[in-house]
Amino acid sequence: MAGCIYCIDNDILKKLATFDLFDQTLALFNASRQQVNILGTAQYKFQKDLDKLKKGKVRSHKDNFANYEKTIELAKCLPQMVQSNVKMGLFQELSGIEGVDQGEAILTSYVVETIQQDKSAQVSILTGDKNYLRALANVEIPIVQASLTHNLWCLEQIILKNIETHGFEFVRDKVVPFRECDQAIKAVFGSSSMSTPKNSLSALESYIKELREETGNLLHPYPNQ
Repeated sequence: MAGCIYCIDNDILKKLATFDLFDQTLALFNASRQQVNILGTAQYKFQKDLDKLKKGKVRSHKDNFANYEKTIELAKCLPQMVQSNVKMGLFQELSGIEGVDQGEAILTSYVVETIQQDKSAQVSILTGDKNYLRALANVEIPIVQASLTHNLWCLEQIILKNIETHGFEFVRDKVVPFRECDQAIKAVFGSSSMSTPKNSLSALESYIKELREETGNLLHPYPNQ
């Protein structure tokens, strides 16, 4: 997959940084950091979230388990997508869809426009936000559906692919200390002493199957198609 572009939303950037699986994930795709695009506002959002955490003003219990320092450090050195780089018409149309926030509208517009400008472009979205995926599945904009078909990866697919490549114990030991930051991942791994390859892999595949049923042809075919 060398030469592809990987557009990463804030949710999965934070979780891969927290799990210390970001560079391992890029290695799965034979990609470098220069092939990654994140939102231009990412580092400022995460800094704001970190400041709230330090003041005890977190919105969710899960925020206590995120590694914001590592996420901010990573966000500072990755290529960025900014609103000025996308066409206002598509951005505004996507922004008006329930379940798609402003950052996701920028990301989606950027990907769609990149593919429309070069039909041979290989662009994938990595997302940890299932509500965003479900919202995209209901977007009735032909160029969006055509551009995004099989071009999205969810967190569970990425964790499964990491296990396939790097081994169950390696990934488990990375994830378990921070499993509280994601409900599905917590269910997949439980605790270090109780999680087994058979149970965890079955749970991951089940989550992927369920999400695929909810989102049509958006998800990449991995692992079963």
